[in-house]
Amino acid sequence: DKLSQQSKLEFENLVEETSHFVRTTFVSRHKKFDEFFRELLENAEKSLNDMFVRTYGMLYMQNSEVFQDLFAELKRYYTGGNVNLEEMLNDFWARLLERMFQLINPQYHFSEDYLECVSKYTDQLKPFGDVP
Repeated sequence: DKLSQQSKLEFENLVEETSHFVRTTFVSRHKKFDEFFRELLENAEKSLNDMFVRTYGMLYMQNSEVFQDLFAELKRYYTGGNVNLEEMLNDFWARLLERMFQLINPQYHFSEDYLECVSKYTDQLKPFGDVP
């Protein structure tokens, strides 16, 4: 029993020593990747916002929450939140289409049901012509 316990202890110590370098390397690289990826998300959001403000001005600013929500959901997805990425992106495009449809047709007032129907049947209706 004593030999078994000593062998087990020595083996665990050897495994601990050997794996320590791999663990610390993995942890430090994970931390650097995490910092880099978060910075990319922040820069992408800021760049998109700056470009759209310059390009579309007040029109974009009045509708910017669509994009802010997108980036909030992307950050939540990255941090392990309960987010279905495909569903979230589909929702983003549907909301964006609804907004664009309203902005392109300001002479009309559309109900929420109507806009939902438009986004549901976008492929068939082609509300923006040949523009996908």
